[in-house]
Amino acid sequence: MEYEIPADESVSTAAIDAVSSLKECEPRELTPLYRTIDPELLDDLCQSRQNGTVKFVYSDFHVTVERGEYLLLRPADCE
Repeated sequence: MEYEIPADESVSTAAIDAVSSLKECEPRELTPLYRTIDPELLDDLCQSRQNGTVKFVYSDFHVTVERGEYLLLRPADCE
């Protein structure tokens, strides 16, 4: 799944929302993002929206943040 991050939404919020959508659950039902990656650090890294990629695994999904503009998600059990 590819998700375009709106300019007014933080990357951390977008990651939570996208994963909860794929898992068909409420965001509060997911493991807190901070147990995987520091949400403030993630937002700071992606804030400039310049070239760069951040990758992490969250709630059974590989999450790739491209330039702070797009999330690419795929199930963690897919290699």
